[in-house]
Amino acid sequence: MQVANRPSFGSFSEIAEFYPAFPPYSRRLLQVLVDLVKNLTESPVFGDIGAGTGAVAYPLAEMGLSGYAVEPDSQMVAVGQRLGQACPAISWINAPGERTGLAEASLDWICYSLSFHLTDASEALRESMRILRPRGFFTIAHVFPDLETDPFQLEIENRIRHMAPAVRRARTALIGQMGTYEALLNQYPTLGNCIYLSTTEAISMSEERFVNYWAGRHDIPSQVSPEVWNSMLQMIAETYRRREPASLRFRSTAWHAQRM
Repeated sequence: MQVANRPSFGSFSEIAEFYPAFPPYSRRLLQVLVDLVKNLTESPVFGDIGAGTGAVAYPLAEMGLSGYAVEPDSQMVAVGQRLGQACPAISWINAPGERTGLAEASLDWICYSLSFHLTDASEALRESMRILRPRGFFTIAHVFPDLETDPFQLEIENRIRHMAPAVRRARTALIGQMGTYEALLNQYPTLGNCIYLSTTEAISMSEERFVNYWAGRHDIPSQVSPEVWNSMLQMIAETYRRREPASLRFRSTAWHAQRM
């Protein structure tokens, strides 16, 4: 198995404060996953690995589940803990997915939320099988702007490309890797029955939230000067004010397999 290629983009610590502005995962998609997991047990314990600031962990807690948010970046953990001060169902662990520190066979469900591509895949899967109970579930989930159905967000992307044609986008490599997930989970020893879920939903975002969502990108500012990056954020704000989009479209996807 190949180790994930991890480009040297910027530090996640520098953008942790902007992560709460990111779009939510589809509640419909999460509910389907929860229903599947509850076929194993009515009170599943989950681990959101690479949890960021809790974009999956906290919605799952609101849906009645309890578990762990495992995140390697300490600043992300600090922001996530602050957001969830009134959420005792989630316990935070500052650790990488390859070495979570969780007890053997302690989880019913492991979910990598937009983070599996940042791990050493072999080690992450080995650790997941260590902490996952028999018949437990393993999920890789992503949420992206749907550039095929949202002309406003496509316009923003095209303007960014015009301002910095040489910039490498993290999304490009990840989309290529996404095409390997179904085979990976079906062929990995002790995993199988992988299903693929996808849905596109429109959500409302204020100008402030949309600009903060962009400010939370870690790939672009690591490749351009602060002046160029500030110009991009200004362009995004001005385009939003000019177009005033009623909603923005985001696609949530998941690859969901079961331990055999």
